[in-house]
Amino acid sequence: MDITRKTDYALRMLAMLIENEGGLLSVRVAAEQNDVPYSFARSIQHSLVHAGIIESLRGVHGGMRLKVDPAKVTLKEVVEAVQGPFVMNDCCAEGAECGRSCFCQFHPVWFGVQSLVSDYLSSVTLEEVVLGTKRPCVDPKFTDPNAFPLYTDMPSASAE
Repeated sequence: MDITRKTDYALRMLAMLIENEGGLLSVRVAAEQNDVPYSFARSIQHSLVHAGIIESLRGVHGGMRLKVDPAKVTLKEVVEAVQGPFVMNDCCAEGAECGRSCFCQFHPVWFGVQSLVSDYLSSVTLEEVVLGTKRPCVDPKFTDPNAFPLYTDMPSASAE
């Protein structure tokens, strides 16, 4: 799993919209100020409209503006809106059936990483990051080796 260029650019464009406080922003201006090719910025705009995060207004005085409250949208929600569900490994995808999961030593590790990143990106809203009022944080459970079974699909030793 990686954060794609498309997601990176989408986050930059959304940051401009938040800083613009509800005003309209031209896709061309957003593209120029973020060094994004215009056609790619239009593709990003389309994805964000499709996800319901922004709305697009056509015409001479058109542009894009936020459709959601950035104080209620987490970074994880934006990342997943642009590039799909966060999946660390194919075996961790929802509904995935991995024939090796019951004996693979790494299966719970991939679920742990997925849980860690998901929790981290969910710990902060888009507005908090853009305005600098809060930074993402890691839940202390990820530093406790005994908590590992709590955020993986691995059964705890006490359950055996």
